[in-house]
Amino acid sequence: MITFLFLWLCLPRVESLTYPAVISPQDPTLVIGSSLTATCSVNSDLHLKAEDLYWTLNGRRLPPESYKVLNGTTLSVALANLNGSRQQSGDNLVCHSRDGSILAGSCLYVGLPPEKPGNITCWSKNMKDLTCQWAPGTDGETYLHTNYTLKYKLRWYGRDNTCQEYRTAGQYSCHIPKDLALFTPYEIWVEASNRLGVAVSEVVMLDILDVVTTDPPADVTVSRVGDLEDQLSVRWSSPPALKDFLFQAKYQIQYRVEDSSEWKVVDDVGNQTSCRLAGLRPGTVYFVQVRCNPFGIYGSKKAGIWSDWSNPTAASTPRSDRVPGVCDPKSGEQNTTLRRELKQFFGWVKKHAYGCSNLSIKLYDQWRVWLQKSHKTRNQVGATRR
Repeated sequence: MITFLFLWLCLPRVESLTYPAVISPQDPTLVIGSSLTATCSVNSDLHLKAEDLYWTLNGRRLPPESYKVLNGTTLSVALANLNGSRQQSGDNLVCHSRDGSILAGSCLYVGLPPEKPGNITCWSKNMKDLTCQWAPGTDGETYLHTNYTLKYKLRWYGRDNTCQEYRTAGQYSCHIPKDLALFTPYEIWVEASNRLGVAVSEVVMLDILDVVTTDPPADVTVSRVGDLEDQLSVRWSSPPALKDFLFQAKYQIQYRVEDSSEWKVVDDVGNQTSCRLAGLRPGTVYFVQVRCNPFGIYGSKKAGIWSDWSNPTAASTPRSDRVPGVCDPKSGEQNTTLRRELKQFFGWVKKHAYGCSNLSIKLYDQWRVWLQKSHKTRNQVGATRR
């Protein structure tokens, strides 16, 4: 019941109500580290004396040595080096009678003025909307309710507009769903305000065409490449939402083995919609994801923004049926040198075949054909000698 009364004391007051006592100052706002002397003056009709009163702060009784009797019906309390408010609705300073009854209350708002917001970043999903995020300051903690307002306007004309849909992409974010202009830059800024002041961010200028992102690539499929036990083929479709717009795209692939959380990223996919992963482990399940960066929309010079990754698609490489030792040549200095050179060359090609460039895949395939022919020739020679 007491908790309910504490919360009620910090609600807006109705002037027509009559209270048994009055606290002054009423609902002050103070900077952290400030001191405060408050007074509680009791209605004379209650026949209470100042000695019959005591104070609590957030439900905890304040020490009597901080009190001072000013007259027969007024008791003061001194608070020094105040900390930030425990709740944004204000700390409850309450005056009680000896039997514990609440006579009056005041909300103390102790905190810091807002700092200038920074790091404003924005993106447009398929050129249909705009979402912006920002950082509140050094740590964003003011101990007071702080309101953040994102504002925007066309750079050379138009009025200020205020974003309405907050917290759509995190605590410090806002979403503008429609009515945005293309080919004209916007000015965007954030205002932070609380009981101790207002802080305004730097103005960011951007064109919607420069901050476009899109849905992940669709129809991602992963399949085997014949019987090659160390390769998988990945195919996907361009983002459908941008198919009617003039733009370029580049893609990234990431993949991992089933029993690992570590992803390997393929950066050199370019604008292809297919890729062959090479140098994989035989008989292993791989999870693959693809994402898209639409850039150069209508001639924009900006780099573009990566989409989210597609949902993971799984496939397994074929198991290796090769029997260990079957193709090993007999010992000898020449064969040892050949094996060492082949191993070095194979390692080099394998290292450079992780990407999706046509040159690396072609070179890798040529090496595999040559290696298979080499094994076949050595096996035939070995059989003739036996």
